[in-house]
Amino acid sequence: MILAIGDIERAKYDLQKKGITNPTNEEIAMQFVRNHRTDLLKNSDWMAGSDVKMNDQWRNHRQALRDLPANSSPSLDNDNNLTGVVWPSEPT
Repeated sequence: MILAIGDIERAKYDLQKKGITNPTNEEIAMQFVRNHRTDLLKNSDWMAGSDVKMNDQWRNHRQALRDLPANSSPSLDNDNNLTGVVWPSEPT
């Protein structure tokens, strides 16, 4: 996955808000993973509504997304390719 400049800048901004002024590529990559993971969870929040019965596939998918930062070692290479992350597939 190649990160767009906007994704990198968003991650740097979020890190600066946390007091990290000169983040490493690994810190930027991890922040991107957290940001993107949060966006993916938000996009599937409708599955967690009280009027929807969430099946095991969606429950497992959402748990895998929540566990992603702890189970990954993200980094950026010189071409801004994100490495060290395996994104869970969205259920069909």
